[in-house]
Amino acid sequence: MKYDNVIIDLKQRPVLQELIEDLTNKMLAQKRVLADLEYMNGGSSLSSGFERDIKLLNDVIERCYAQQELIDMRAEQIIGLN
Repeated sequence: MKYDNVIIDLKQRPVLQELIEDLTNKMLAQKRVLADLEYMNGGSSLSSGFERDIKLLNDVIERCYAQQELIDMRAEQIIGLN
């Protein structure tokens, strides 16, 4: 049996990509809950807690992206040395 149309991607996936995706999914879920709370006139303390959590998740995601860029630059430097 031939596999003419099989494409194999041998590029390494970014180290922090899975973490970034998980954090992004968590943040989006928190935003949906916050939107539902606001729609149902939920408590302001509960809403403000979700808003703080969303801001924290966003900050962590941005930091992960920055860290991934540093990892990528370091890998390029190592490859350039060889």
